[in-house]
Amino acid sequence: MIDAYTVFGSQVRRYAAVRPDEVPPEAVWLDLRNPTRDEEKAVEELCGIEVPTREEMREIEVSSRLYSEDGGDFMTASLVYGLDEGKPDFGPVTFILVQNRLITLRYTDPRSFQIFATKLCRDGNGSAEAAKGYFLPSRDHYGPPPAPPKPSRMKGPTADSIAIGLLETVIDRVADMLEAIAADLDRIGTDIFRSSDDKTPTPTADFQQLLKRIGAAGDLSSRTRESLATLDRLLPYLQFVLDRRKPQKEQKLRVKAMARDVASLNDFVSFLSNKTTFLLDTTVGMISIEQNAIIKIFSVAAVGFMPPTLVASIYGMNFTHMPELTWRFGYPMAIGVMVLSALLPLLFFRHKKWL
Repeated sequence: MIDAYTVFGSQVRRYAAVRPDEVPPEAVWLDLRNPTRDEEKAVEELCGIEVPTREEMREIEVSSRLYSEDGGDFMTASLVYGLDEGKPDFGPVTFILVQNRLITLRYTDPRSFQIFATKLCRDGNGSAEAAKGYFLPSRDHYGPPPAPPKPSRMKGPTADSIAIGLLETVIDRVADMLEAIAADLDRIGTDIFRSSDDKTPTPTADFQQLLKRIGAAGDLSSRTRESLATLDRLLPYLQFVLDRRKPQKEQKLRVKAMARDVASLNDFVSFLSNKTTFLLDTTVGMISIEQNAIIKIFSVAAVGFMPPTLVASIYGMNFTHMPELTWRFGYPMAIGVMVLSALLPLLFFRHKKWL
Protein backbone atom coordinates (compact mmCIF):
# COMPACT_ATOMS: atom_id res chain seq x y z
CA MET A 1 0.00 0.00 0.00
CA ILE A 2 1.25 3.47 -0.92
CA ASP A 3 0.14 6.66 0.81
CA ALA A 4 1.24 9.77 -1.08
CA TYR A 5 1.52 13.26 0.39
CA THR A 6 1.73 16.32 -1.84
CA VAL A 7 2.27 19.96 -0.95
CA PHE A 8 0.14 22.74 -2.42
CA GLY A 9 1.32 26.05 -1.06
CA SER A 10 1.30 25.54 2.70
CA GLN A 11 -1.21 22.70 2.55
CA VAL A 12 -0.42 19.00 2.64
CA ARG A 13 -2.79 16.61 0.90
CA ARG A 14 -2.92 12.90 1.50
CA TYR A 15 -3.77 10.33 -1.17
CA ALA A 16 -4.42 7.06 0.63
CA ALA A 17 -3.80 3.65 -0.92
CA VAL A 18 -2.95 4.90 -4.41
CA ARG A 19 -2.39 2.37 -7.17
CA PRO A 20 1.13 1.88 -8.53
CA ASP A 21 0.23 3.58 -11.83
CA GLU A 22 -1.37 6.55 -10.05
CA VAL A 23 1.47 7.66 -7.79
CA PRO A 24 1.62 11.48 -8.11
CA PRO A 25 5.07 12.51 -9.38
CA GLU A 26 4.91 15.71 -7.28
CA ALA A 27 4.57 13.74 -4.04
CA VAL A 28 6.91 14.92 -1.31
CA TRP A 29 6.38 11.90 0.94
CA LEU A 30 5.67 8.34 -0.17
CA ASP A 31 4.77 5.99 2.68
CA LEU A 32 5.08 2.32 1.68
CA ARG A 33 3.29 -0.08 4.04
CA ASN A 34 3.69 -3.78 3.27
CA PRO A 35 4.28 -2.93 -0.40
CA THR A 36 3.81 -5.40 -3.20
CA ARG A 37 6.46 -5.89 -5.84
CA ASP A 38 4.48 -3.77 -8.33
CA GLU A 39 4.34 -0.91 -5.83
CA GLU A 40 8.07 -1.18 -5.21
CA LYS A 41 8.75 -1.08 -8.96
CA ALA A 42 6.57 2.01 -9.37
CA VAL A 43 8.52 3.85 -6.66
CA GLU A 44 11.85 2.65 -8.05
CA GLU A 45 11.00 3.93 -11.55
CA LEU A 46 9.74 7.24 -10.17
CA CYS A 47 12.72 7.92 -7.91
CA GLY A 48 15.51 6.07 -9.71
CA ILE A 49 16.55 4.00 -6.70
CA GLU A 50 16.39 0.39 -5.61
CA VAL A 51 14.08 -0.19 -2.66
CA PRO A 52 15.71 -2.45 -0.03
CA THR A 53 14.14 -5.82 0.63
CA ARG A 54 12.68 -6.87 3.94
CA GLU A 55 15.70 -9.07 4.64
CA GLU A 56 18.09 -6.20 3.93
CA MET A 57 16.20 -3.98 6.37
CA ARG A 58 16.80 -6.53 9.14
CA GLU A 59 20.58 -6.44 8.79
CA ILE A 60 22.25 -5.36 12.03
CA GLU A 61 25.47 -3.97 10.52
CA VAL A 62 25.59 -0.19 10.55
CA SER A 63 26.86 -0.18 6.94
CA SER A 64 23.73 -2.09 5.89
CA ARG A 65 21.39 0.30 7.69
CA LEU A 66 23.01 3.66 6.89
CA TYR A 67 24.31 4.15 3.36
CA SER A 68 23.99 6.24 0.19
CA GLU A 69 23.27 4.69 -3.20
CA ASP A 70 21.98 5.91 -6.59
CA GLY A 71 21.64 9.47 -5.32
CA GLY A 72 19.53 8.44 -2.35
CA ASP A 73 20.34 8.27 1.36
CA PHE A 74 19.04 5.19 3.17
CA MET A 75 18.55 5.14 6.94
CA THR A 76 16.98 2.22 8.83
CA ALA A 77 15.89 2.24 12.47
CA SER A 78 14.00 -0.26 14.62
CA LEU A 79 10.79 1.21 16.03
CA VAL A 80 8.54 -0.17 18.75
CA TYR A 81 4.91 -0.78 17.84
CA GLY A 82 1.86 -2.64 19.16
CA LEU A 83 1.84 -0.99 22.58
CA ASP A 84 -1.80 0.06 22.33
CA GLU A 85 -2.81 -3.52 21.47
CA GLY A 86 -0.93 -4.90 24.47
CA LYS A 87 1.52 -6.82 22.22
CA PRO A 88 4.64 -4.64 21.99
CA ASP A 89 7.24 -5.54 19.40
CA PHE A 90 9.71 -3.70 17.20
CA GLY A 91 10.56 -3.84 13.54
CA PRO A 92 12.78 -2.02 11.03
CA VAL A 93 11.63 1.12 9.23
CA THR A 94 13.68 2.62 6.38
CA PHE A 95 13.81 6.36 5.66
CA ILE A 96 14.99 7.27 2.16
CA LEU A 97 15.84 10.83 1.13
CA VAL A 98 16.17 11.09 -2.62
CA GLN A 99 16.16 14.44 -4.41
CA ASN A 100 13.20 16.40 -2.97
CA ARG A 101 11.26 13.39 -1.79
CA LEU A 102 11.04 11.28 1.37
CA ILE A 103 10.22 7.58 1.11
CA THR A 104 9.40 5.50 4.17
CA LEU A 105 9.37 1.72 3.88
CA ARG A 106 7.84 -0.34 6.68
CA TYR A 107 6.16 -3.67 7.32
CA THR A 108 4.78 -2.62 10.71
CA ASP A 109 2.34 0.05 11.84
CA PRO A 110 3.93 2.29 14.49
CA ARG A 111 1.50 4.66 16.13
CA SER A 112 3.91 7.55 15.60
CA PHE A 113 3.33 7.45 11.82
CA GLN A 114 -0.42 7.83 12.28
CA ILE A 115 0.03 10.69 14.74
CA PHE A 116 2.44 12.57 12.51
CA ALA A 117 0.41 12.04 9.32
CA THR A 118 -2.75 13.30 11.03
CA LYS A 119 -0.96 16.37 12.34
CA LEU A 120 0.72 17.05 9.00
CA CYS A 121 -2.56 16.95 7.08
CA ARG A 122 -4.57 18.76 9.74
CA ASP A 123 -2.26 21.75 9.63
CA GLY A 124 -2.98 22.02 5.91
CA ASN A 125 -6.56 20.68 5.80
CA GLY A 126 -5.15 18.00 3.74
CA SER A 127 -7.09 15.05 2.44
CA ALA A 128 -7.15 14.33 -1.27
CA GLU A 129 -10.97 14.31 -1.23
CA ALA A 130 -11.01 17.87 0.07
CA ALA A 131 -8.62 18.90 -2.68
CA LYS A 132 -10.83 17.35 -5.36
CA GLY A 133 -13.79 19.27 -3.98
CA TYR A 134 -12.34 22.48 -5.32
CA PHE A 135 -12.50 21.21 -8.90
CA LEU A 136 -15.71 19.17 -8.97
CA PRO A 137 -18.83 21.30 -9.50
CA SER A 138 -21.99 20.45 -7.62
CA ARG A 139 -25.19 19.29 -9.34
CA ASP A 140 -26.77 22.73 -8.98
CA HIS A 141 -23.80 24.55 -10.45
CA TYR A 142 -24.08 26.00 -13.95
CA GLY A 143 -21.22 27.35 -15.97
CA PRO A 144 -17.49 26.70 -15.71
CA PRO A 145 -16.12 25.05 -12.56
CA PRO A 146 -14.76 27.32 -9.86
CA ALA A 147 -11.12 28.26 -10.05
CA PRO A 148 -8.74 26.35 -7.77
CA PRO A 149 -7.49 28.19 -4.70
CA LYS A 150 -4.38 30.24 -5.09
CA PRO A 151 -1.27 28.79 -3.51
CA SER A 152 -0.37 30.29 -0.18
CA ARG A 153 2.73 32.39 0.08
CA MET A 154 3.80 30.31 3.04
CA LYS A 155 6.14 27.51 2.07
CA GLY A 156 4.96 24.02 2.76
CA PRO A 157 7.02 21.26 4.35
CA THR A 158 9.93 19.77 2.46
CA ALA A 159 11.13 16.20 2.44
CA ASP A 160 13.84 17.10 4.95
CA SER A 161 11.43 18.78 7.35
CA ILE A 162 8.97 15.90 7.05
CA ALA A 163 11.72 13.39 7.88
CA ILE A 164 12.81 15.45 10.88
CA GLY A 165 9.24 15.91 12.07
CA LEU A 166 8.52 12.21 11.70
CA LEU A 167 11.61 11.29 13.72
CA GLU A 168 10.64 13.85 16.36
CA THR A 169 7.24 12.17 16.65
CA VAL A 170 8.93 8.77 16.93
CA ILE A 171 11.14 10.01 19.78
CA ASP A 172 8.15 11.63 21.50
CA ARG A 173 6.33 8.31 21.25
CA VAL A 174 9.32 6.53 22.81
CA ALA A 175 9.31 9.05 25.65
CA ASP A 176 5.60 8.39 26.22
CA MET A 177 6.24 4.64 26.33
CA LEU A 178 9.01 5.11 28.89
CA GLU A 179 6.73 7.26 31.02
CA ALA A 180 4.10 4.51 30.90
CA ILE A 181 6.72 1.93 31.91
CA ALA A 182 7.86 4.12 34.81
CA ALA A 183 4.27 4.55 36.02
CA ASP A 184 3.66 0.79 35.79
CA LEU A 185 6.84 0.07 37.75
CA ASP A 186 5.71 2.52 40.43
CA ARG A 187 2.41 0.68 40.75
CA ILE A 188 4.21 -2.66 40.90
CA GLY A 189 6.46 -1.38 43.69
CA THR A 190 3.43 -0.15 45.63
CA ASP A 191 1.72 -3.53 45.26
CA ILE A 192 4.83 -5.40 46.40
CA PHE A 193 5.42 -3.38 49.55
CA ARG A 194 1.73 -3.20 50.33
CA SER A 195 1.52 -6.98 50.26
CA SER A 196 4.44 -7.19 52.70
CA ASP A 197 2.45 -5.17 55.26
CA ASP A 198 -0.33 -7.76 55.39
CA LYS A 199 -0.11 -10.34 58.15
CA THR A 200 -1.62 -13.03 55.98
CA PRO A 201 0.66 -14.77 53.46
CA THR A 202 0.44 -13.46 49.91
CA PRO A 203 -1.16 -15.99 47.54
CA THR A 204 1.06 -17.61 44.95
CA ALA A 205 -1.16 -16.32 42.13
CA ASP A 206 -0.47 -12.72 43.22
CA PHE A 207 3.28 -13.30 43.08
CA GLN A 208 2.92 -14.86 39.64
CA GLN A 209 0.99 -11.82 38.46
CA LEU A 210 3.65 -9.47 39.85
CA LEU A 211 6.41 -11.42 38.11
CA LYS A 212 4.51 -11.26 34.81
CA ARG A 213 4.08 -7.49 35.11
CA ILE A 214 7.75 -7.00 35.96
CA GLY A 215 8.77 -9.23 33.06
CA ALA A 216 6.55 -7.32 30.62
CA ALA A 217 8.01 -3.99 31.78
CA GLY A 218 11.56 -5.30 31.52
CA ASP A 219 10.94 -6.72 28.04
CA LEU A 220 9.48 -3.45 26.79
CA SER A 221 12.41 -1.53 28.31
CA SER A 222 14.91 -3.74 26.50
CA ARG A 223 13.08 -3.33 23.20
CA THR A 224 12.98 0.42 23.70
CA ARG A 225 16.71 0.42 24.43
CA GLU A 226 17.39 -1.37 21.14
CA SER A 227 15.19 1.11 19.29
CA LEU A 228 17.02 4.05 20.87
CA ALA A 229 20.36 2.50 19.92
CA THR A 230 19.36 2.47 16.25
CA LEU A 231 18.09 6.05 16.48
CA ASP A 232 21.31 7.08 18.20
CA ARG A 233 23.25 5.79 15.18
CA LEU A 234 20.80 7.24 12.67
CA LEU A 235 20.81 10.87 13.84
CA PRO A 236 24.52 11.60 13.21
CA TYR A 237 24.17 10.12 9.74
CA LEU A 238 21.06 12.24 9.15
CA GLN A 239 23.07 15.30 10.20
CA PHE A 240 25.73 14.34 7.66
CA VAL A 241 23.08 13.92 4.96
CA LEU A 242 21.47 17.26 5.75
CA ASP A 243 24.82 19.05 5.68
CA ARG A 244 25.29 17.75 2.16
CA ARG A 245 21.77 18.86 1.19
CA LYS A 246 22.37 22.37 2.63
CA PRO A 247 19.55 22.45 5.20
CA GLN A 248 18.15 25.39 7.07
CA LYS A 249 19.72 26.33 10.38
CA GLU A 250 16.50 25.42 12.17
CA GLN A 251 16.63 21.85 10.85
CA LYS A 252 20.19 21.34 12.06
CA LEU A 253 19.19 22.59 15.51
CA ARG A 254 16.22 20.21 15.57
CA VAL A 255 18.46 17.24 14.75
CA LYS A 256 20.86 18.22 17.53
CA ALA A 257 17.93 18.53 19.94
CA MET A 258 16.76 15.04 18.96
CA ALA A 259 20.26 13.67 19.61
CA ARG A 260 20.17 15.18 23.10
CA ASP A 261 16.71 13.74 23.69
CA VAL A 262 17.86 10.27 22.65
CA ALA A 263 20.85 10.51 25.01
CA SER A 264 18.61 11.52 27.92
CA LEU A 265 16.14 8.75 27.09
CA ASN A 266 18.98 6.23 27.08
CA ASP A 267 19.88 7.36 30.60
CA PHE A 268 16.24 7.02 31.63
CA VAL A 269 16.06 3.52 30.17
CA SER A 270 19.11 2.57 32.24
CA PHE A 271 17.33 3.86 35.35
CA LEU A 272 14.23 1.84 34.47
CA SER A 273 16.34 -1.28 33.91
CA ASN A 274 17.91 -0.89 37.34
CA LYS A 275 14.50 -0.34 38.89
CA THR A 276 13.13 -3.42 37.14
CA THR A 277 16.03 -5.48 38.49
CA PHE A 278 15.42 -4.09 41.99
CA LEU A 279 11.70 -4.93 41.87
CA LEU A 280 12.46 -8.39 40.52
CA ASP A 281 14.94 -9.06 43.33
CA THR A 282 12.44 -7.70 45.86
CA THR A 283 9.67 -9.95 44.57
CA VAL A 284 11.93 -13.01 44.61
CA GLY A 285 13.02 -12.07 48.12
CA MET A 286 9.40 -11.77 49.25
CA ILE A 287 8.67 -15.20 47.77
CA SER A 288 11.66 -16.63 49.67
CA ILE A 289 10.46 -15.06 52.91
CA GLU A 290 6.99 -16.51 52.45
CA GLN A 291 8.45 -19.94 51.71
CA ASN A 292 10.78 -19.77 54.71
CA ALA A 293 7.86 -18.82 56.96
CA ILE A 294 5.88 -21.84 55.77
CA ILE A 295 8.87 -24.17 56.16
CA LYS A 296 9.49 -22.77 59.67
CA ILE A 297 5.92 -23.59 60.69
CA PHE A 298 6.33 -27.19 59.53
CA SER A 299 9.71 -27.45 61.26
CA VAL A 300 8.30 -26.19 64.57
CA ALA A 301 5.34 -28.54 64.26
CA ALA A 302 7.67 -31.47 63.61
CA VAL A 303 9.84 -30.60 66.62
CA GLY A 304 6.77 -30.06 68.81
CA PHE A 305 5.28 -33.46 67.99
CA MET A 306 8.55 -35.39 68.17
CA PRO A 307 8.77 -35.80 72.04
CA PRO A 308 5.07 -36.82 72.42
CA THR A 309 5.61 -39.32 69.62
CA LEU A 310 8.63 -40.71 71.49
CA VAL A 311 6.64 -41.08 74.72
CA ALA A 312 3.72 -42.70 72.92
CA SER A 313 6.11 -45.06 71.13
CA ILE A 314 7.68 -46.16 74.40
CA TYR A 315 4.37 -46.95 76.05
CA GLY A 316 3.10 -48.59 72.92
CA MET A 317 5.69 -51.37 73.14
CA ASN A 318 4.39 -54.82 74.06
CA PHE A 319 6.73 -55.95 76.82
CA THR A 320 5.53 -58.13 79.70
CA HIS A 321 7.36 -56.30 82.50
CA MET A 322 6.45 -52.60 82.21
CA PRO A 323 5.78 -51.13 85.69
CA GLU A 324 3.53 -48.33 84.43
CA LEU A 325 1.10 -50.73 82.77
CA THR A 326 -0.27 -51.86 86.14
CA TRP A 327 -0.05 -48.45 87.77
CA ARG A 328 -3.39 -46.70 88.38
CA PHE A 329 -2.09 -43.27 87.26
CA GLY A 330 0.06 -44.58 84.39
CA TYR A 331 -2.23 -43.34 81.63
CA PRO A 332 -2.65 -39.75 82.99
CA MET A 333 1.09 -39.64 83.58
CA ALA A 334 1.84 -40.60 79.99
CA ILE A 335 -0.59 -37.97 78.66
CA GLY A 336 0.94 -35.31 80.89
CA VAL A 337 4.48 -36.20 79.83
CA MET A 338 3.50 -35.93 76.16
CA VAL A 339 1.84 -32.54 76.64
CA LEU A 340 4.76 -31.23 78.69
CA SER A 341 7.31 -32.49 76.16
CA ALA A 342 5.40 -30.64 73.39
CA LEU A 343 5.15 -27.36 75.34
CA LEU A 344 8.75 -27.13 76.48
CA PRO A 345 10.27 -26.83 72.93
CA LEU A 346 7.61 -24.26 71.95
CA LEU A 347 8.36 -22.16 75.03
CA PHE A 348 12.08 -22.41 74.29
CA PHE A 349 11.56 -21.24 70.69
CA ARG A 350 9.41 -18.37 71.96
CA HIS A 351 12.12 -17.36 74.42
CA LYS A 352 14.72 -17.32 71.63
CA LYS A 353 12.29 -15.26 69.47
CA TRP A 354 12.38 -17.87 66.75
CA LEU A 355 8.59 -17.77 66.58
